Amino acid sequence: MKIERLGPYRIERQIGKGGMGAVYVAIFTGPGEASGARVAVKALNPQLAVAEGFRERFEAEIDSLKKLCHEGIVRLYGYGEQEGMLYYSMELVDGTSLEEELHGGRRFDWHETLQLGIQICRALKHAHDHGVVHRDIKPANLLLTKDQKIKIADFGIARLFGSNQLTTAGGVLGTADYMSPEQADGRPVTEKCDQYSLGGVLYALLAGRPPFRAKTMPEMLQMQRFAEPEPVRRYAPGTPDQLDRLILQLLSKEPEARFPNVLVLSRHMEAMEKALSRAEQSSLAGLNSGESNPPKSLGDTSVINEGVTHDELARVMLPHSDPLAGDSIDLFDAPTLAQAEAESRENSGTSASFPGEIKKSTHFTTVAEDARRHQQLEEADSHAAFLARWIALAMLLCTLAWGGWKFSRPTTADDLFQQIESAIEQSGDEDLRIVEDELRDFKLRFPQDPRNQKLSGYLEQLEFQKLQRQARMKSRYADANNVGPLEKIYLEAIASGEDSPEVAQVMLKDLLRLYDPTNVTANGPTDEGKPDQGISAEDQQWLVLSRQELEKLAKEFEKIAAVQLPRLKERMQVAALIAQRNPEQGAEMYRAIVRLYGKEPWASAVIVSAQKALTEITPTVEKSQ
Repeated sequence: MKIERLGPYRIERQIGKGGMGAVYVAIFTGPGEASGARVAVKALNPQLAVAEGFRERFEAEIDSLKKLCHEGIVRLYGYGEQEGMLYYSMELVDGTSLEEELHGGRRFDWHETLQLGIQICRALKHAHDHGVVHRDIKPANLLLTKDQKIKIADFGIARLFGSNQLTTAGGVLGTADYMSPEQADGRPVTEKCDQYSLGGVLYALLAGRPPFRAKTMPEMLQMQRFAEPEPVRRYAPGTPDQLDRLILQLLSKEPEARFPNVLVLSRHMEAMEKALSRAEQSSLAGLNSGESNPPKSLGDTSVINEGVTHDELARVMLPHSDPLAGDSIDLFDAPTLAQAEAESRENSGTSASFPGEIKKSTHFTTVAEDARRHQQLEEADSHAAFLARWIALAMLLCTLAWGGWKFSRPTTADDLFQQIESAIEQSGDEDLRIVEDELRDFKLRFPQDPRNQKLSGYLEQLEFQKLQRQARMKSRYADANNVGPLEKIYLEAIASGEDSPEVAQVMLKDLLRLYDPTNVTANGPTDEGKPDQGISAEDQQWLVLSRQELEKLAKEFEKIAAVQLPRLKERMQVAALIAQRNPEQGAEMYRAIVRLYGKEPWASAVIVSAQKALTEITPTVEKSQ
């Protein structure tokens, strides 16, 4: 059905369509100075209005988007409903998305990439300051105006269409190509998720492709959770090393390894851009004129795809597949009519036909009207609000007085020790940062308490955990020429362990055999357990970390063995039975076990048995041949 009007908007033409609805260029026909203004109107699929909780999420997201007023964010003008169809109007941006720019063949140099990243950070800071996380930063949602300014579109869309879930109404939620590991893992979404997605965008601007490529959604989610991206410089050799490292930091799997917030990130990029520009100018100053061509600036429109009409691509549009990723995994696969109808029936417990279940109503509200209405309500209720404030103030004073009395009593040693023990019991001792302040407070206030010996062990473990985290980060970026021999081997083992834990185990064991003065060998402790005077205090740290890492690997192998070892032993028994009837077939099974599991530390005993059985059965096989 062709739509000619939506509320005060006369529809001019459709500029986008997808499973969640359609986007139109429309003319505002209402009163006031804005009359005749062209806007983008998003009309949502009427089937979505009956999805459980969708209307509530729609209203909540509209309330959040009203707060955003920034030059780098597409502006919300109004919202409403017509005949059961929810819609909202937004600023019509005259320009293209970064996705179209990339798809048209444009590649961004490091100058442009940093400038765009700084603009995006400034807009995200405004949103984060108002408690709004975008959740779906990607090239398709980043619009580039004619004067090369960035505007972020589709704030709130990801949460609107699925709350905290990855699927809704039979469709897939989230742009997996740029989705943070937290989102892929179903963990709570924070501002750090936008940083990860921004890192993916910067990667794509330079490399012309997202950090990972996969053919299926599960495969892409798995890569976002566990895989490490290749350096950007592999695809864009001209990328400065500093920018390459910054992007890899944004793409860290652990949120705490990224930047504290986007303000810190933007200032870091600004300083980097200035420093790199000065270095480039100094380098160019030494060249004769005409020997080099400076990179095109962000304002150089010659690099824009001239075959695309700006007006047609003016965007606050429905997301669509990422052309950079081939068969990429994108968001909002549309729910079919049958799926929506089935879900509606299930939720309502009735068998009514789908169209009859849509509650039709018509209304429209502008953001400006909303603000005026709230102001009028506040003025009408000023007396009640004044009284409520006084009551709240009185209650606050009482609470503060009670809290002051309670907290003026210093925490006893028993209470503080119990807090520490309870926290460790609940969360484990894998990450002692949760009780770091309490540990240090106890040691400072109660130095003579006998329990300090136990807590000192926790503090020592905490310091090694910090060093271990730093080492894991350093293993990605460390220059092999600037580290000591023990540190070099340890970092190489950690890097290898991500793909091959058994190789890491061998390297760490060899490191201890060679350098650990207390390492127990077949002939007993070396040097009677006395410290080796040739091992520095710093090297001792790497030895301790190596032992801890080996213990961690051993626990991981134990977990694997608990699952796989019984199955492998069962296959050994089957091979023995088959070998009695058919020695050749039994021998093949033993060989298969050795080939498949020969390198697995947890399977060593089974491998020895398989090799022994193979040795015993070989003469029989040779005779039969």
